[in-house]
Amino acid sequence: MRAVHTVGTLLATALLIPATTGVTARAASTPEPDRHRAVHRSDDSGPAVHHDTSRPLRSMRTARHVEPDRPASPGRTWPHTSPQVSDTTLQRDQGRRPGIRLRTNFEGIPENGILPPDPNAAAGTTQIVETVNVRFAVYSKTGAALLPPTPLNTLWSGFGGPCETRNDGDPVVRWDTLADRWIITQMSVNQETGEFYECLAVSRGEDATGEWHRYAFQYAEFNDYPKLSVWPDAYYITYNTQNPQTVCALDRARMLTGAQAGQQCFEVETESNLLASDLDGSMPPPRGTPNLVTSPASTNRHLLFWKFHVDWERPARSRLTGPSYVGVAPFTPACAGANPEECVPQGGTDQKLDSISYWLMQRLAYRNFGAHQSLVVNHAVDARGGVGERWYELRLKNGKPAVRQQGTYAPDSTYRWMGSVAQDREGGIALGYSRSSATTYPSIRVTGRLAYDPRGLMTLRETTVRNSAGPQADSNRWGDYTSMAVDPVDDCTFWYTNQYLTAGGDWRTRIASFALPGCTADWRQSK
Repeated sequence: MRAVHTVGTLLATALLIPATTGVTARAASTPEPDRHRAVHRSDDSGPAVHHDTSRPLRSMRTARHVEPDRPASPGRTWPHTSPQVSDTTLQRDQGRRPGIRLRTNFEGIPENGILPPDPNAAAGTTQIVETVNVRFAVYSKTGAALLPPTPLNTLWSGFGGPCETRNDGDPVVRWDTLADRWIITQMSVNQETGEFYECLAVSRGEDATGEWHRYAFQYAEFNDYPKLSVWPDAYYITYNTQNPQTVCALDRARMLTGAQAGQQCFEVETESNLLASDLDGSMPPPRGTPNLVTSPASTNRHLLFWKFHVDWERPARSRLTGPSYVGVAPFTPACAGANPEECVPQGGTDQKLDSISYWLMQRLAYRNFGAHQSLVVNHAVDARGGVGERWYELRLKNGKPAVRQQGTYAPDSTYRWMGSVAQDREGGIALGYSRSSATTYPSIRVTGRLAYDPRGLMTLRETTVRNSAGPQADSNRWGDYTSMAVDPVDDCTFWYTNQYLTAGGDWRTRIASFALPGCTADWRQSK
């Protein structure tokens, strides 16, 4: 997301691309009383402006430090009044099962002068790759640094243009479980010239320190807060371009070979962010299944879903259709009665932290179990005088999502926010988040449930990954990203990444792994 230098200035970014013929897709009628959300093909659709294949990353010279661009940021407040509602899904206890036993728990990338850090990570067959604003690193699964924290634009050394010369942050890393490849993306922006790029790289193999196929896509509007997802027919990426929001499909098949590749983009008139479904596990969705794109509805009692069908041979036939409304238990967005951006208290300071309550948090994690298809996602809501984590499991019925279970994890009146959720191969769900209160410093916590546990409950007691040693006293910007990833080797091990603070208020990141009871394959014994 927009990064902030430690002195408090905001970072933003976006893209520009050659115009193509605009085509309007028909939006489905809405069954609920809400503003019609039109869908339009974006003129950003078209080919990458540049691509190549790099030499091995391990042999590249580290790029010099480049200060990210820091223009003023658009407003990010929740656009609707939100009266308090009774949360019927509230969980009031910690869960009756023992806490989670962590396997590994090691230091990730440390403070680099940019707020928020936007930490996220993914697991491959033998490596962990972590990204934060303007840096990335490669680790073994025991925490050994295979590539130490390195400026992100190093990955585009020799590429030319702004992807190489700038380093503007908002990075995301994903692992393609169907191809055993890494994907990394970050923004490049020049507000003075109005040039906005997304820089993407796809590894040639399983080793993140090897060669990469590199691409630059250009956009007409600020492509803030990118979220990258893996699907068989494309890599999908969503941007917070305010209203309308933007979602693009990138030609995955061609990017895997390093060939020239294009993107197909649509604009959606909706006030909150979009998330595209992101594949976990080695079983793809049934052939031809469109990618599902979701956003919270302004009713605060629905999720919106669109279906994105991309046709690379006949682009004019690509369609984004919807939205359909999926009813959920009513909720009040966190701190909606005050200021969501100055919301979460901390011990030792009056400085409050941003709740990011107006957006769903990455990922919209999809898994095909064979007998059923499931998606999980989460966001922060008001709960018990504090903030809790609302999470959902949805299942597809005839291609349509419906709520299987939902809950608000708020076992006390403290603040839990900045979450990420995923499922293992057995259907167990793991939820990670930040936790803070007026008397405690922010900490990293995880909880979870087994597939056969009572619906709507996190049954494993909350486990601490790392406590902060002090507060963040000079900024409200916190995290912005966090990630719960699943190890592709055993499909059981979760890898959770988030931030914490030193006694001096500098941020650090932590990477921890664990498996839930009943899903016990050991990744250390696997290939």
